[in-house]
Amino acid sequence: MSATARADAFRSAMRRFPTGVTVVTSVRDGEPRGITLTAFASVSADPPMLLICVNREARSYLYIASSRIFCVNVLAADQQELAERFAGKIREHQFDDIAFTTDVTGAPVLPGTIAHFDCEVAEEHHAGTHSIFIGRVLSCDASPGAPLGYFNGRFRDVGAWGE
Repeated sequence: MSATARADAFRSAMRRFPTGVTVVTSVRDGEPRGITLTAFASVSADPPMLLICVNREARSYLYIASSRIFCVNVLAADQQELAERFAGKIREHQFDDIAFTTDVTGAPVLPGTIAHFDCEVAEEHHAGTHSIFIGRVLSCDASPGAPLGYFNGRFRDVGAWGE
C-alpha cells in the first residue's frame, strides 16, 4: 500500500487532537531563539528523555541543530501572548522585554511557565519536512498551575486540567 493521505485532510484531522503548548528555546553564538511547538512527548523516564518535532525551514531549527541544546518551556494558561510571540509574531529580537533565566545548558527558561525541561540533543531524525530531536533531560522543574491548550486551530483555556 503506497497511498498517502492528502495534506489538507491530515491537518484537519490533527487539529482534532487537543494538546498542551510549549515554547522551545535555544541559543547560538549568544543569541537566544524560541519557537512555539505542540509536538512534544516523553520518550523515557530512565534515562529521562523527550522528543520535539521542528520544521527544518524554521530559524529555530538551525539554532537547535548547531548548538545541540534546547529547553522545552510548558506554558501556563495565561501565557497565550508568549505562544503567539514565538509562533512567528516577532521574527527578530524575540527576547526583547523578556527577563529569562537559564539552567544547565544556557538555553532560555521563560518566566511563569508551569514546567521546563533543559536538554541536550541525543539524536536527530529526519521525517518529511521536520526533524525529530530526542533530548536527554539534564534538568527540569515544575510549578503549580493549569496549562495553555491548543485545539482545532485555537489556543484554549484548559483550566480544568490544572491542579
